[in-house]
Amino acid sequence: MLTVIGAAAIFAAYEFYQTATSPRANPASRPASRPVWENDARLRKLVVGTWADEYKGRRTMTIRPDGTATMIVELDGLKAMMFASRLRFDMVWSVEAGRLKKRTVGGEPPGRVRLILATMGDRVDEPILELTDRRLLLLDGDGQTKYDWRRVDNENPADSTR
Repeated sequence: MLTVIGAAAIFAAYEFYQTATSPRANPASRPASRPVWENDARLRKLVVGTWADEYKGRRTMTIRPDGTATMIVELDGLKAMMFASRLRFDMVWSVEAGRLKKRTVGGEPPGRVRLILATMGDRVDEPILELTDRRLLLLDGDGQTKYDWRRVDNENPADSTR
């Protein structure tokens, strides 16, 4: 049985991963004259690479050109004691209509990842608010929380050999 504290720990850990979808959120800013498919192609190329943020802890997300991605979540303190100090989420991704869509297909430790996915879902669909060679700004499904990812140093967005 899942205790209240255990459920709270799962929820807190999952916040690192990211939550829900928001059909009412606006798609990424894009020039009105550029067709959606053309903008998506540009975003798909630019999003490939390794990104890090400090949203309630350290997260590192590696997005590969083959449509796969990995997110490492590093927990500390009580969350790490109750859950795990390190989680890995294996994902598939796409860009559609200015939105970064991710679906988790596995991870480590497997039992903890399965529990999080069973509790919170396995998909996120986030509007891309800004994407440059150094910054990836995503909007959470709540329509308010922003995830401000920065490209890891020594990353070249044109290098898609990862």
